[in-house]
Amino acid sequence: MPTNTQKAEYSNETRNTVITRLLGNSSGRNKIAASMIQPLRTQRDYASVARKTFVVEQLPDGAQPTYDMDPELSAYVIAEDGQSIQEIVDTHRVMFPLFDIAALPKATLAEIQERRFDLIERIQDKGKSAIQLEEDARAFQVLDAIAVSGFDDIAGQTNPDIPVTAPITPSVLADAFGLVEQHRLRVARIYMNARDYTDIRKWDHSILHEEAQEKLLNTGLMGTLWGAKIITTSQVAVGTVYVVCEPLYFGRIPVRTELTVLSADNAEDRTIGFSMFERLGIGAFNPKGLVRLTITRG
Repeated sequence: MPTNTQKAEYSNETRNTVITRLLGNSSGRNKIAASMIQPLRTQRDYASVARKTFVVEQLPDGAQPTYDMDPELSAYVIAEDGQSIQEIVDTHRVMFPLFDIAALPKATLAEIQERRFDLIERIQDKGKSAIQLEEDARAFQVLDAIAVSGFDDIAGQTNPDIPVTAPITPSVLADAFGLVEQHRLRVARIYMNARDYTDIRKWDHSILHEEAQEKLLNTGLMGTLWGAKIITTSQVAVGTVYVVCEPLYFGRIPVRTELTVLSADNAEDRTIGFSMFERLGIGAFNPKGLVRLTITRG
């Protein structure tokens, strides 16, 4: 005998109760996420790129971000006895101060229940993206300071800026490479805004080896030029290009606390939130490993 199958109907109160219960654990959140669709997005989340220029070091508990500069061993004098050769060693110790970068994304239960996508996961992604964006902003501020003042404001330690009238040409970047390589360094990274990269995209492919893998393109890696990786990022201003040497000879990022996510729910306000933070320092010790191009467009 045929039977009629009717779809169960629930009141808004019952539906909200079920959703609230599912939100209380990871398994329940996964069930909610499986029934949701992705939000309409206008751009990719930001992914950090500046760390590729520094050696990242996790600080052990109690350790300070203090580093001894490699001594210069090129100065030799005759010792007081008139016979032996005395080596003059001028060591220099530097400390890279630590600072916090934090975000506190949160959403009300009402907002979570109204969205057709996993809002909890999305606010975590947006919070992580915001922290990486701020980290890169500070890293490129360090590069600008290095390009202007050098190290310890001692004159003569920086490579001069290269003024460029657009478009950027291979010969201009070859000059920048030469300024770095004359110090027995190798250029490893080139950072620029996507607007300036349009000049390079028009070059002959025999010079530029463009990246084709989508996964790498999403990280800003656009191609390789004479062994150096070209990386585009919105955190480099239009009209500025940084040519940087290998991380080992340029800078350090001491990390006390890597990006950490803690629960910051507030039952009184009926909000689900996350305290996201990292504690690290950013320091560069070799101005000779950096050349900055300043581009003028008509």
